[in-house]
Amino acid sequence: MNAITMANYLCNEYGLDTISTGATIAFAMECYQKGILTDDQTGGIPLEFGNADLVVDLVEMIGKRQGVGDLLAEGSMRMAERLGNDSGHFAMHVKGLELPAYDPRAVKITGLGYVTANRGEII
Repeated sequence: MNAITMANYLCNEYGLDTISTGATIAFAMECYQKGILTDDQTGGIPLEFGNADLVVDLVEMIGKRQGVGDLLAEGSMRMAERLGNDSGHFAMHVKGLELPAYDPRAVKITGLGYVTANRGEII
């Protein structure tokens, strides 16, 4: 709980969207787990699920665009473009905006909102 609170605080301090930041970190961890993102690219930092302190550190690195944070600061869509190796398969986004951690299928109109929203990139 402390790590979540601190990560949220840092997102607010750096002006980062919490949904995009969390989803991008999860995407990076998935790519690391699959061997798409390597130790060379992370600066030797093992991006493994379950390390709450690492998430806090990554938020700070994203905010300052330091180390692997510079790559993560681009978001999951652009990160997938740079990584290649079918990493786009794991990048959950709509028009470049990461998806929230709730299931939009519960409210059918949410999908229409994603498609017609004036936010995000037209791909």
